[in-house]
Amino acid sequence: MLFDIKQDVINRDLRRAEEDIRAIANEISSLFALPLTVRPPETDARLAHLLMVVAYERCRRDAVASELKTFYAAFGAGHIAQDAEMVAADKDTCAKLSSRMDVIRRREGLADDEFWAMQHEGPQDYRELSDEFGRVLERVADTVFAFVLRRYHMDEHADLFERNRVAFEIQREVGRRVISPPRKETEDIEKQMDDYFRREYGADALHRVQARAKELRDKDA
Repeated sequence: MLFDIKQDVINRDLRRAEEDIRAIANEISSLFALPLTVRPPETDARLAHLLMVVAYERCRRDAVASELKTFYAAFGAGHIAQDAEMVAADKDTCAKLSSRMDVIRRREGLADDEFWAMQHEGPQDYRELSDEFGRVLERVADTVFAFVLRRYHMDEHADLFERNRVAFEIQREVGRRVISPPRKETEDIEKQMDDYFRREYGADALHRVQARAKELRDKDA
């Protein structure tokens, strides 16, 4: 549904946000107030669109730190990319890979609703197909992510995402930690995030994230 929104409509709402962001925010609040059980796909698409419009407006502001701009841009685009992944998982290449994996699971004696619990489990041919399945979905998500950013005139963030992924992820994570600072009740989650970031990007990158997030939080204190 979101991709059915024409570019001139996007451009019109981006201009509208520049003039009256409060009206956009009020519309978002009214749409979120609708119960999920009665919210049609058109409403979800409108919400995703408006969240990108708000992100664009926040990214225009000179007073907003670059890390926060990256977070705002990534927040909306990330949800859209996740939705695209879910759709792609049942179509085309992924559907064919999934069918081949189903054959192997049956060959190995698993029921239709049984799966290997861990990614490294299962026979070699299954793991190879599973890895390829994941790579296809990752390419879909990355393509959609950058495409959406460019549709909403956030080319600078799309460029950083495509050309320097580590720098992009560092900025996004700094922004997340500023928007959602660590709290006692989220210690376990923050530890998991630290472990993930250290594993994916290295201890130095984690240190940079922690130091910069603290700097921005202290600045606003």
